[in-house]
Amino acid sequence: MTGQRRGIGPRMDALSHGANRLAEGVMGVCLAAMTLLVGAQIAGRFVFSYSIFWSDELTRFLLIWISFLGMSVGVRRGAHPGIDSLVRALPPRPARVLLALALLLCLLFFAIMVVYGGSLVLRTWPQRSVSLGLRMSIPYLAVPASGLLMFVHAVAIGLRGGPPILAAGEDRVA
Repeated sequence: MTGQRRGIGPRMDALSHGANRLAEGVMGVCLAAMTLLVGAQIAGRFVFSYSIFWSDELTRFLLIWISFLGMSVGVRRGAHPGIDSLVRALPPRPARVLLALALLLCLLFFAIMVVYGGSLVLRTWPQRSVSLGLRMSIPYLAVPASGLLMFVHAVAIGLRGGPPILAAGEDRVA
């Protein structure tokens, strides 16, 4: 089995990659639906003098999902802004310790998102949205779902050895 990577790290990275592709696809569908819906709403109001009463609510719910899934994509790509002046100023070993600590804190935050987001989903299950009559748990489900995705991505980053430590003057490549 030469040339094949084995162990949990490559499997977790493959899971992270697949979950990210799915999230990007769902974001694309949500964005397309949102664009069409807003276009139809504008045309309806100005051309036909008719308003689609539920379009604002659905657009808002789609935007919530796009935003939270977008955060998980940002974690996977390492695209979130950060201040790494301290990391760059440290020697490699202390810099890696600092990055590991930051990763652990991120994992804790993502786990909190999953737990409390899941609790929010359960508490709002009986509530219905005003226009569509959807369970309010559906938009709130974006919180624990994106928290779980970000947790998976962060574990994959950690198993890969973390993000590269850049020398002063280097730019991060997405």
